[in-house]
Order: sequence, then C-alpha cells, then structure tokens
Amino acid sequence: MVLANCRAQFTATDFDFVANVLSKQANQHISLIELLSDPECRDEMLDHEALPQALLSREGQVAVSQQLYFYVLTRTVLRRQGIEDRELADYIAALLWQFSTTQRMQSPHEKLPHRFQYIADMLAALSSASAAEAFLIRVHIGNYALFLSGMFHAWIERRQQRGAPDSSFYEQVGKSSFRTAATHKLAYQLELAQVYGQLAEGFRDARLALNELAQTVWKPNDAPPFSL
Repeated sequence: MVLANCRAQFTATDFDFVANVLSKQANQHISLIELLSDPECRDEMLDHEALPQALLSREGQVAVSQQLYFYVLTRTVLRRQGIEDRELADYIAALLWQFSTTQRMQSPHEKLPHRFQYIADMLAALSSASAAEAFLIRVHIGNYALFLSGMFHAWIERRQQRGAPDSSFYEQVGKSSFRTAATHKLAYQLELAQVYGQLAEGFRDARLALNELAQTVWKPNDAPPFSL
C-alpha cells in the first residue's frame, strides 16, 4: 500500500545532500548527526526554501532518492495551498513515487490479483470484494483519482471535450473513496485514518497543489503512462 513513509526511507546520500545545501545557505556546517538524530530538526531543515531550488537543478535530481525528491517538492506546493500537515505531504509524496511505476498505478495491492485501468472497473469490483479488499480498492480509487487529476489535469481537460469525465468527477469519486476508507478499522491500524480524512475534506486543494507540481516536474500535456 501507499504509506506515509518517505521520510523513513531517506538515504545517507539524501542527508548529505541536505546538509551540503543548507551549509552553503547558512555559511555554517550542518551536521549529519543533527539530521539523523532529531526528527523535528530534520523536518524543519526539509522546509528550507533552498532545497526545492537545489532539487530542481540537474545535480539535485541525480544525487537524491525519489523519496526525498518527491517529499520536498510535494511539501513545498502543499504549503502554498495552505496545507501544513507533514504526514499528508509524506503520503502524497509516497503516492507520486509509487505511481511513477505503471504496474503499481494499476494495482491496489501487490497481493491482490486485480489490475485496473478504469475507475468504473474499480467501482464494479467493490460489489464482489471482501471487506479488506474493498478497503484496498477504495484507497486505490482515491489515490488514482488524485494522481490523475493532479499530475495530468491538462490531459483530463482535453478528454473532457470528447465526453470523458471532467475534474469534478475525479474530485467527487476521490473524496468519497477517501471518506469511506477513513472509517475502516484498517485505516486506524495503519495509522492512515487522519490522512484519508484530510484528503476527503481537502481533495481539491491537494489536487491544485499537484497541478502546480506537474508544471515543474512532469509533462502535464502528455497522457498518463498507460493507454485509455
């Protein structure tokens, strides 16, 4: 599943990159020990405005993990939309990281046989799914709707002109799916109930943040990495 765990997967190279960038900004040495030993200190450092600028340089993109790359950039655009929750930024960053792989984008969970290409198929699968499977599919619908409407908004608008669903459809189905998932016992066991609840209430703001991010790191006029 998509979990809010990008910050837990940063590498030694990631921390070295952050330390080097911030040391140049502050004209003082930022210790790797500070970054590694104090999560609160780490989170504050990751909010520094110099990091997204450095990550968007060629050197930054090849020097860090996808987890750091997506977390810092996602956190930046979410804050511009007034979304300050770091766990939510971590979750959406993990979503972008995982959905950059087509196979992961089409599967709710590695242990489920389902491979989906249409939201309509996901909704239809709910009728025969077990409670646990339905939860996984609901989460996947929400993730899928947010990813498509956030990172491929221009593509959705072009298809809308030919009668395909518009952004409001993705927003509606995404909010509904996250709202249902937030009340499931598995959401509490995974410590994701609050994240799902926030996405249910603030789906549009999160989508707008990803629209901005897509303009920077994606080719928003392209189609998604699969055929529809």
